[in-house]
Amino acid sequence: MARLHAKPVWKPRPKNNDRNHASAGRALVETAGGASARPSIDCGGVLPPVPTRKRATVSRTKTLILLVFVSLLAVIVGAPVSASLQGTDFPDFYCAARMLAEGHGHQLYDAEVQRLYQARYAGRVGTLYIHPPFEAVLYLAVAWLPLRRAHLLWSFLNLAFLAAGARRLSMEALMPWDWRVALAASLTFIPLLLCLLQGQDSLLLLLLMVLAFTALRRDRAFAAGCWLGLGLFKFHLVLPLVLVLVLTQGRSARSALARGFGLIALALAGLSTAVAGWPVFTVYPKFLVDLQAQPFAGITPQAMANFRGLTYFFVHRDQSPWAVAAVSILSAASLVIALIVWKRSRLASLLIPAAETQDEFDFAFANTVLFAVLVSYHLNPHDLSLLLLPISLLLHQMWVRTPRRLRAANWMTAGLLGILFLPPFHLWALHAGVYGLVALPLLLLFLTTSASSARQDSAA
Repeated sequence: MARLHAKPVWKPRPKNNDRNHASAGRALVETAGGASARPSIDCGGVLPPVPTRKRATVSRTKTLILLVFVSLLAVIVGAPVSASLQGTDFPDFYCAARMLAEGHGHQLYDAEVQRLYQARYAGRVGTLYIHPPFEAVLYLAVAWLPLRRAHLLWSFLNLAFLAAGARRLSMEALMPWDWRVALAASLTFIPLLLCLLQGQDSLLLLLLMVLAFTALRRDRAFAAGCWLGLGLFKFHLVLPLVLVLVLTQGRSARSALARGFGLIALALAGLSTAVAGWPVFTVYPKFLVDLQAQPFAGITPQAMANFRGLTYFFVHRDQSPWAVAAVSILSAASLVIALIVWKRSRLASLLIPAAETQDEFDFAFANTVLFAVLVSYHLNPHDLSLLLLPISLLLHQMWVRTPRRLRAANWMTAGLLGILFLPPFHLWALHAGVYGLVALPLLLLFLTTSASSARQDSAA
């Protein structure tokens, strides 16, 4: 039997470019995963499946499913509210924007003119627009629509603010958490749902605070100051936060933060002048001082989960000398505690590894947001949406970043966070007219995190 011989196969000599590509391919195979690996079998020009591409497809699918769910939730919840809008705050913003659109910005803080516009465009007379004049410009983005459609569009924008904030926070400070899970969990938070139903702007402020937090975390203090400056439509919440940050950051960061904040504040003051005239700087403060005497003023201290609401629960008078003294003492003591927490954070950053320095910063920033909410002079239940930032940071630090030897001390913090996230607690407080009592677990959480900061400092 004849023996078969394999016929030699001629292969062209590779050119220089081909040789370079071949060597590059070998280098890629050899260095993948930090060690040499056998080349994959040639499949006739068909590339093997790429795991990264598969993960990206799954990620996009999850995002699409979440967005569809959130959109359906917005329609199901928002459509009945949009059908009446009675008892909501959105008509105040909408009618203020209509006043600007029709050239009546100089009468923005005339209560009678506001009620005239509410009767014309909302079919009712309710609470008044009390925010700075520049924010009414923002609502021009939806005021070109009829009232109900404008409310529905603003609800979708609010959900977009929430999704953007959840994604940014998760990617920057909550790894390995999935931002979609954080977004879905936040939709069970009663203050957030109240913000959506009321057509309020607290979720926009939450996004700005997240952007300021992540910018300052990356040593971009000027950008952080700019983001916080854009939040001056709720100056009673932003100013305490800025005060603590300016007093506690390093010299260069403090200067950059103040410059960014001051620049945006000046720009917004110029915008307010353009839409309402120079007299607005005297008319607006007088309007706020006399607001409580107006019918349907919307000033209800017993519904404020801060020091003012907590004091009102015991004193039953809002502006009595005892109430003012109590609020002042509590606010001053809380300011000292917030400053001490930042001081411990800066000292600990000198003693611990660099990888844990960010954890100390996150902890101090969360504590400062709690401080800003407690000392704010005016607060509504939907403003507690801002608590999603410190709640997320504290939970992440407790269950992911904190050393196991300290986890026993975190059970009280976890219990307080659970109370604040518990829907029946908020619903009971709203129904009973004692929402100011929500300040109690909030105050205990502030004190607990402060004490936990001291324990971690000693452990370091």
